[in-house]
Amino acid sequence: MFDARKCLAAVCAICFGAATAQASADTYPERPVRLIVPFPAGSSIDTAARVLARNLTPALGQAIVVENKPGAGGTVGAVAAAHAAPDGYTIFLGSVAQLIGKVAQPSVAFDPLKDFAPVSLTYRSAAIVTVSTQTPVQSVDDLVRWAKGNPGALNYYSGGVGTAAHLLGATLSTKEGVKTVHIPLRAVTDMLPQLGDKTPHFACFIAPAVRPYIESRRLRALAVSSRERLPQLPDVPTLYEVFKDEDFVQESWLGIWAPAGTPKPVMQKLFTATERAVNSADFRDAMRRQDQQAIASSSPEAFASYMRAEYAKWERLANVAQLPRQ
Repeated sequence: MFDARKCLAAVCAICFGAATAQASADTYPERPVRLIVPFPAGSSIDTAARVLARNLTPALGQAIVVENKPGAGGTVGAVAAAHAAPDGYTIFLGSVAQLIGKVAQPSVAFDPLKDFAPVSLTYRSAAIVTVSTQTPVQSVDDLVRWAKGNPGALNYYSGGVGTAAHLLGATLSTKEGVKTVHIPLRAVTDMLPQLGDKTPHFACFIAPAVRPYIESRRLRALAVSSRERLPQLPDVPTLYEVFKDEDFVQESWLGIWAPAGTPKPVMQKLFTATERAVNSADFRDAMRRQDQQAIASSSPEAFASYMRAEYAKWERLANVAQLPRQ
């Protein structure tokens, strides 16, 4: 039986809820915003996050409080952010690592595409394929030629299983038909003793980690994984130049994500503030000093589209590299 009073009460409740949400969005932010960083304090990513937070604070009009939640390859922080209230008061420094982590471990307790609302890119960096300067190898072509003439004799080093650098080395090996052995290491300093003889074992690490050793002539840069050459290494070709293959455009990136369901007006405020912070001279200079490229998306929708394309690419590359799934 139709009850007009109950119907009217339901309509009023819906309208009141919508009005309250709109009022909250209109006055957002009214208190400090938490930025979850899934890496430890003192890391290069933490340093970048704090410079970003410093510039987000005046752009958003409230303090941005960095909260480090490292663990399980970034999963601990991602899960905490995904389960936070979608009100704009918790945001997350997400990265390509979360996409690759989901590809490698589908059972992980969050979905980077479904559980988050992408706000904007903040910065990105390329990996560099390097060998010891003691080897005669001068180019990627030389490296591939040597590997084919000595099957199974080459190792390649990266920062860990399932990292972007791991997939870059595996992509190079698989696509060029050479047999190599992947050896994951925690740091570049662990790799250096392994590259001390004339066998051209190679390594794939992001530019900030290895450029000091390139400048000191301990390592030789053969190629970079960005689409364009790095300003800091203008004479080093890109892998895309060498192989004319889109799969060799592999960049690490980080961006701001909010929990899924965050209201659009709040998303727009977060985007505007992030764009302003990323384009600030302070943040751009800090990223340049770290061999990173500060870059903001053109809109939250553009960043969401970029993330979907990136996920599809890394899923494909994981198959090419025969990455073990858990």
